[in-house]
Amino acid sequence: MKQPRADAVRNHQKILETAEHMFAKHGLEVSVDDIAHEAKIGIGTLYRHFPTKQALIAALAAAHFEQFAGRAEQLALSPHPAAALRELIELMVNESANKRDLLEALGGSKWTQSPEIEPLRARYQRALSKLLANGQRAGEICDDVSFAELSALIGGLFRSELDGRTRIRLVRVLFDGLRPRGRSDGSP
Repeated sequence: MKQPRADAVRNHQKILETAEHMFAKHGLEVSVDDIAHEAKIGIGTLYRHFPTKQALIAALAAAHFEQFAGRAEQLALSPHPAAALRELIELMVNESANKRDLLEALGGSKWTQSPEIEPLRARYQRALSKLLANGQRAGEICDDVSFAELSALIGGLFRSELDGRTRIRLVRVLFDGLRPRGRSDGSP
């Protein structure tokens, strides 16, 4: 396979970096024209690398989902599944603190519903499901909480314009609610 030219590699990276910065600051509604202008490249160059805005967003969102899926898989091996689940959610909250695009991606934005992202989203969901099941088997998480319910609760952390401090507080509230009834030993 032919190696891409150095200027093409630089342009590709410049587009990704500029898009990530602009999406993080302004959300996913930023136009590709504005991204091209900010990156100081022509719109044609942007479209050669990313034929649609959806493809550009997918490339950025995929990196986030890859990170979270990998970490969830590692944490699924933990002997303390509730603490591991909490660590994963806190990682996502911290990573999204100043990134509107990531908040939108984690909240299920229309922009991140793409075939490119679905395998990573599925991988993340499998690992999250395993964390939940492990926590329930260990008696650290209520056994009547479904994966769909947990996903909805986690998604709620990323669907609104909450500040980071409030999100962290809500993680605590979430885990207080996930704790098996009658258990008040301070566990996650």
